Amino acid sequence: MKKLLTSFAAVALLALIGVETGQQVGNVTQAATRSAVKSYRFDRNTITQGEMNFRNYRYERIPAWSRQTGYQNQQVGGGWNYTSYLHTNFYSGGY
Repeated sequence: MKKLLTSFAAVALLALIGVETGQQVGNVTQAATRSAVKSYRFDRNTITQGEMNFRNYRYERIPAWSRQTGYQNQQVGGGWNYTSYLHTNFYSGGY
């Protein structure tokens, strides 16, 4: 019985150490990345050239050291007095 309790205590201690280590690794991973806007849609008025109706934001987890390297506006639709665009951001880093 004493041997069983000793082995149970050892397993419990190892499990606790494993949980603590896993939480620390998780925090390091979380700190090493950030959330960045990958793309969104918006409308541009063809008469006033004003931009409005920003929507459909998509986010990407990227390394914390990454920087934006460029962007692209692609026409995806429109109406009689506006044009819809898809804005896509590009970042350095292997995401």
